[in-house]
Amino acid sequence: MTADHPTTRREVRIALALTVVLLFAIVLLTVVLHGVHRSDFTGYYTSGLILHQGNAPKLYDISEQARIQRQLFNREDLLINPHPPFEAIWFAALARYSCVRAYILWGIINILLWLYFQELLRRYTPIPQNSFHYLWLCSLFVPLWVTLMQGQTTLLLLVLFSATFAGMKRGQDFNAGFFLGLGLFKFPIVFPFALICFFRSKWKLIAGCFTAGTLWGVVSVITVGPAGLRSYANLLLDIARHPERPAYANMRAWEKMPTLKGLFTVLFAGRLATMHIGLLVAAASACLVLFTAWRWRQADHDPGGKSQGLMFAAALTVAQVTSPHLYIHDLTLMLLAVLLVIGSPQWSVKSSQRMVLLAAIVILYTPPIYLLLLRWQVMYTLAVVLVVFALGAISLARKAEPPLT
Repeated sequence: MTADHPTTRREVRIALALTVVLLFAIVLLTVVLHGVHRSDFTGYYTSGLILHQGNAPKLYDISEQARIQRQLFNREDLLINPHPPFEAIWFAALARYSCVRAYILWGIINILLWLYFQELLRRYTPIPQNSFHYLWLCSLFVPLWVTLMQGQTTLLLLVLFSATFAGMKRGQDFNAGFFLGLGLFKFPIVFPFALICFFRSKWKLIAGCFTAGTLWGVVSVITVGPAGLRSYANLLLDIARHPERPAYANMRAWEKMPTLKGLFTVLFAGRLATMHIGLLVAAASACLVLFTAWRWRQADHDPGGKSQGLMFAAALTVAQVTSPHLYIHDLTLMLLAVLLVIGSPQWSVKSSQRMVLLAAIVILYTPPIYLLLLRWQVMYTLAVVLVVFALGAISLARKAEPPLT
C-alpha cells in the first residue's frame, strides 16, 4: 500500500473502516433477527458453558448438551459440537456472558482476525495493485459473511493457514508446521493438507505440526481428563459407525457439503451400496492428494519459487474438497487460495489455465449462485468447481518450472 498516493491511502482507510462497519452490521443483524439461537455458535457456547460450569467430563455427553440447548435456546434439533476439547477453552471464557453478548464479542474477534489476515497476506500477494480491488476480493465473499453470521471458527483457521504459507515462504518449515498444527480444531481440513506435505517429505513441517498437535493434546488432557478424552473418542466412533442417529443429523447433510463425499453420496445414493460409495470417495481423494503432492514436489525444484503460492492454493483447495465434512462457511479458506492464485507471476500471462481459474473464481464470488444452490439443495455441486480450481492452479504452476534438459 506504500506505493499509493497519500490521498488514495486515506480513501483506502475510509473504505476499510466502512467495510468493517458493514461486517459488524452482519453480526448485529443476526442478533436483531434472533438468529443467534439458530446459529452454529450455540454449539460452541454449549461446550464453553459446560466447561465454565465445571462439568468438563460431561463435555461430550449428548444428553447434557441437549438439556442446555433446550433450556437456553429452545432447540429441539441438537447441534453436536465434535471439535477437540481444547477448543472449548476459548468459549468457556465467553460463557461468562449471555449467549448474545458472547456472540457479539466473538463477532468482533472474527472481524479483527479478518483484518489481520489481510495485513499478513498483503506482502505475499503483490496484486492487485489497486488496494480497493484487494479489499473487494477480501470482503465480497459469501462464505465470509456466513462465517460471521454463524459465529464459526473458520477465520481463525484462515489466519493459521496464512501464517503457514508465510512460514513456508520464509523457509521456516517448522514454524509453518506449528501454525498448521494449531488449526487442528478443524482437523478434517488440516489432515489432508498435512498429508500432502508428508508425501512431499517436508519433515520439519510435519515435526512442527506434530509438536502443536501434542501441545493441544496435553491441553485437552488437562481440560477434560482421561475420562473426557475417552468420551470424545467414543463420540467420534459413534458418529462414524451410526451416522443415521437423529443426534447426528446435521453431520450427514451431504447435499450441503461441497466435497467429494457430498458429491458422490448424493449422486450414487440408492445406486451403490454405502460401502462402495465410501471406497469411491477414498479412491478419488487419495488420487487428488497424491497427485497434488507429486506435482508440488516437482515444483519444489523451481529455483525461483514462483509456483509456491499456486501449489499452496491447490493443496488448500484439495484439503477442503477431500474433507469428510465441509460447509459453506469453511469455503472462507478459498479467500487465501484465490489471492495466492491472482498474486502469482503466472497470472499476468494470458493462458487457457487462467481462463479456467477465472471462471471458477467468478462462480465462487457470485452471491446469487450460493442462494440458488442452497434453495435447490445442490451445494455439493461446488465440489466440481473446487476440483477444477485445484487442477487449474496445478497446471498454471507448471509454467514456472524450468525446462527439462
